[in-house]
Amino acid sequence: MVLNKKGQTAMLGLMIGVFVFMLAMVFISPLSDVISESRAAGQLDCANASISDGMKLTCLMVDLILPYFIGVVIAIAGGYLGARILT
Repeated sequence: MVLNKKGQTAMLGLMIGVFVFMLAMVFISPLSDVISESRAAGQLDCANASISDGMKLTCLMVDLILPYFIGVVIAIAGGYLGARILT
């Protein structure tokens, strides 16, 4: 089957978008390990109720790293894929 230029561009965009998404999924496990270690009692001590407000905010920001990472990766892969298909 022979594809025209737009068909080839769409296929390449699909492959690259899927590759970026899969590569990001590989990094989720090490990233969650780093988050767990940084929240531990020896580091930020997020389980302690008597920490300062600044430390609580830091714990909140550390907790939000993983959802933001996943959202950014999905946005980048989807944007790249959409740009390749629509142009």
